[in-house]
Amino acid sequence: MKKVLCRSILLKYIISYAAVMAVLFIGVGIYVNNSYASAIRASIVEENTNRLSALRIQHEEKLSALINIANQISFSPYITPFRLKENALKAYYLKEHLVSYNADNFFDQLYVIFHEDEYLYSSATSMSLDIFTGTLMHYEGISSETLSGLLRKNDGEICILPGTSVQSVLTSDTNKKMVTVIIPLRLSGKYIVGNAVFLIHDNSYQRMFADEISQDRNMYIFSGQEVISARRTIDVPDEVILNEISQMEGSFIRNVTLEDGSRYILFAQRGSILDLCYVSLIPHETVQIQTARSRLAFSLFLLLLSVPCGLLTVYFANRHVQPIREIQKSIGGEITSEDGFSAIKKGIETLKGENRALHIRLNESRDVCRADFVNKFVKCRFSGREHAVDTAGALGMDIDRSFYCISLMSALPPEKGALELLNSMLTGNSDVAGYGMEIFDCEQYLFILFSNEREYLENWVGNAKSILSSLDNEAVIAVSNIHVDFSEATNAYLEASTAYDNRFVMGSENVLWFSDISSAAKDIEPFTENYLEGFRRALYAGDADALHDRIDELFHILRTKKFSLFAFRIIYNEIISMLLNKYLSYGDVSEDSVKYYDIFELSRCRKVSDLTEILRQLCNDILRREEQNMPSENSVIGQVIDYIRENYTDPGLSIGTIAGIYGMSAAALSLKYKEQTGMYPSEYLMLLRMEKAKELLASTDMSIQDIGTSVGYYDASSFIRRFKQHMGVTPAKYRLLMKNPAG
Repeated sequence: MKKVLCRSILLKYIISYAAVMAVLFIGVGIYVNNSYASAIRASIVEENTNRLSALRIQHEEKLSALINIANQISFSPYITPFRLKENALKAYYLKEHLVSYNADNFFDQLYVIFHEDEYLYSSATSMSLDIFTGTLMHYEGISSETLSGLLRKNDGEICILPGTSVQSVLTSDTNKKMVTVIIPLRLSGKYIVGNAVFLIHDNSYQRMFADEISQDRNMYIFSGQEVISARRTIDVPDEVILNEISQMEGSFIRNVTLEDGSRYILFAQRGSILDLCYVSLIPHETVQIQTARSRLAFSLFLLLLSVPCGLLTVYFANRHVQPIREIQKSIGGEITSEDGFSAIKKGIETLKGENRALHIRLNESRDVCRADFVNKFVKCRFSGREHAVDTAGALGMDIDRSFYCISLMSALPPEKGALELLNSMLTGNSDVAGYGMEIFDCEQYLFILFSNEREYLENWVGNAKSILSSLDNEAVIAVSNIHVDFSEATNAYLEASTAYDNRFVMGSENVLWFSDISSAAKDIEPFTENYLEGFRRALYAGDADALHDRIDELFHILRTKKFSLFAFRIIYNEIISMLLNKYLSYGDVSEDSVKYYDIFELSRCRKVSDLTEILRQLCNDILRREEQNMPSENSVIGQVIDYIRENYTDPGLSIGTIAGIYGMSAAALSLKYKEQTGMYPSEYLMLLRMEKAKELLASTDMSIQDIGTSVGYYDASSFIRRFKQHMGVTPAKYRLLMKNPAG
């Protein structure tokens, strides 16, 4: 029974696949029959259009070259209107000059005629115009008088005489077809003084046609109602072509049917020079022949393709039946086809139930993993941007965006479902990605938000504010500055926390952006910029004394000036971010070693003393770590550091001098020092001098001149200039601020 069932199912699969394949082949065949002809026609049309365009461009380039030659002749100092009998020598110069223009292989001969002169000139000879038209050159169908009039035309227009049989005694070829181009000569580009006459052998045109024509195609160049030149391989009267193009504007393609029933496709393009018309004519049967050949080839292809398709049909049908065989073996017993498929259906339903349960558990686990990701991201626990992006991608979050920010929001009771609702706003959102979690100790929601546009982040925060306000009108949303570098995540959180703290001042009506709140601390900006730069230099120099002095200075100024909490926290955020980045840069940082510097712990500080204590602890740990990573006293860089500390008061101390002492170049010493200490030796030297100068300014009554000399400067002006660059204020102003901080 099992074998019979499987054979029956196999036969059904084969018949089904064969039917689908037959429908597919028939459909493709019909499609090809209906559309292939138009595709072939389009291809032929494009090919002939391109060929005709190539002919037009080539011919117009040749005509432009002739016009350029005529212009050169007009401006030549050797070629001016004259009478031969008045200046025979000048005629000689003219003939010699025309030789240079005969290099062009497009035309056979160039003649120059002046209106006030009865002679005609070429590079080979000069002769009377009457002799030229009456004796030497005979144009078929044009009398000598008409030819003379054309050669002496004075209307200023370029004229092209169609290809005409010409009998000439000037060349060995006594009877040849020539195209004549007459171009006016303008003295100084204004006054018409004569004409340049170019004789072009029709073979030049036939060479152009030969590059662009096959055996079943005609090519024409028309000027008005006359054929300048043509290549004919199809017997079609010129009158038919002229009738079609008589009313043309621009370019067109149209079908032409003759009285005998023959059909053609005509291509025409209007030229940009002299209003010439370029025409190509091909038989319509060319399209039909190519279409028939393509259809035949495709039919043979389908026929050959049906054989392997039939074999594949049997193969795949057997493959698809194999799982049914396996299911039947697992079921066992004598079954009918109905019983077999019922068992399969039951098994599928069981799997679907298990899959739903697994999906629920997976979602719950994913939420936990996403919350852990947020925690690690804010604490900068990823090795780099790529690591963070890959980790988020595994959790279904696309955070590889240009911008991000961090937001803190008031946590609402769980029954309101605010957190779930806000996270749902990020699910499937192509503009903004991210995730939010609850910080239970702080009763806050923490969201990290990523987008490629700043506007998208601002819009999402605004929508979140509307939702929270609808659930609780006292809800607060605070947002950091918008950042780019993932390594600034800790600083971003501190910005959001500072903004959140300011809710008591700003209220909860609007979104609290850190950029808006920080503007309230403008009174400390001049101090902040210079202070942070000095702190950074002391940190990377590993100078414990200078670093502790900067901490004491900050604590003293902030307390005496009585800045608000959010104002001095702006400074502390920058310092703590700087210290954390420095600490984490050493690598191999365990969870225990950074537990005292958890950003969530920092955000709960409400007093200057709380923040200062954490800052001191972190500075001490960094200095210890710095000592472990600093070069030994016996190393070259260690000796250089000691030397600078001992001799910084010497005005003549330079990096070149120090490098010479230790047998190195100044450049090599600077690079090696930078690699091991984070700053150049010149920066460290200036830092030592500035720190000592600040100490003397605050604690003594020494003159500015004496202080500058004691810290290694030749004169007071150099010292004052350097001090102002470093601190942002003059030494006198700094002394006043330190001795009267409340002012």
